[in-house]
Amino acid sequence: MKAIYVGLKNDNYGSDKRTSFEYNNFYLTLKNMPGVELSDHFFDQIPEVGKKKFNQDLLEKVKTEKPDLVFVFTYTDELEFETLKEIKNLTTSIAWFADDYWRFWNYSKYYPPYYTWVVTTYSKAAEWYKERGFNNILLSQWACDTNFYKPIEIEKDIDVSFVGQYKPPRGKVVKALQKAGIKVEAFGSGWPNGKISQEDMFKIFSRSRINLNLNVRPGPLSPRVISRIFLKKSIDKIKLDFHLIENLRSYLHFPILHTHARPFELAGCRAFVISGFSEDIPLSYKENEEMVFYYSIPDLIDKIRYYLEHNIERERIAQAGYDKTLGSHTYEKRFNDIFAKTGLK
Repeated sequence: MKAIYVGLKNDNYGSDKRTSFEYNNFYLTLKNMPGVELSDHFFDQIPEVGKKKFNQDLLEKVKTEKPDLVFVFTYTDELEFETLKEIKNLTTSIAWFADDYWRFWNYSKYYPPYYTWVVTTYSKAAEWYKERGFNNILLSQWACDTNFYKPIEIEKDIDVSFVGQYKPPRGKVVKALQKAGIKVEAFGSGWPNGKISQEDMFKIFSRSRINLNLNVRPGPLSPRVISRIFLKKSIDKIKLDFHLIENLRSYLHFPILHTHARPFELAGCRAFVISGFSEDIPLSYKENEEMVFYYSIPDLIDKIRYYLEHNIERERIAQAGYDKTLGSHTYEKRFNDIFAKTGLK
């Protein structure tokens, strides 16, 4: 299969010089898959060459290389509708939409006519698309790059850990756990422990008896949340946006507790996970058999205390989650499922 990957290579257009999540997980997975010949057209060049030339160059690349697939991990408004329409007429195009639980209303819903297939990770969004007459929708989910996330044989000397950027709702949870007498270590930007390297992150996962996935959301009165009614990201800039009705619907959906990649990554390291509940996570892991979910802070406290005392049960669940991840939740399997559903070989 000849394919062109379109998306960000570096976070925030390279401002922090770190390769993006989508590059590490989607681009590298495609590049390493047997039988895939992959070229790229990264969004990162737009600030230098301009949006118009970027689109012209992409269309020319499609005409020259004649790929079987153009895969787009969407970000903002980098791609023009006319360009996407022409690419769709030339080959199979697939777009992966992240954060459809809120971005559907002021972003994703406009794009299905311009792609051969659209992928969403939120089951309700799949219904929202179909209610609007779109039949080119695929429901998938985040996963784990098991070439990257792996167990490390190391002593478990941390009771409870969380790895991720500090945010006030997360701080509230950690503070409540500490007040309840639970020893919890938090790592990442904004926490006292600070940022850690990826290598150290993997060690933390394996050193921890319990790993937390805190999917708490900011409140509706958070300035950052309210700003989404009036502002939007366009390539590498923040701009005023006056589509107030669509933006308001996005704002109202922003607090939804959603599934993201971290539970899959933790399970791929054979880590024991207690994850905040979201609508779709039970579709991937059996509750209390392959992963544990919590529904409130008191519930989380009770479950931490229980599983710190039940080592055998805790390790059994961690192993079951690890086995499930390797068998069902790798990005290569996600791509192969998409290819099978779309008729790509």
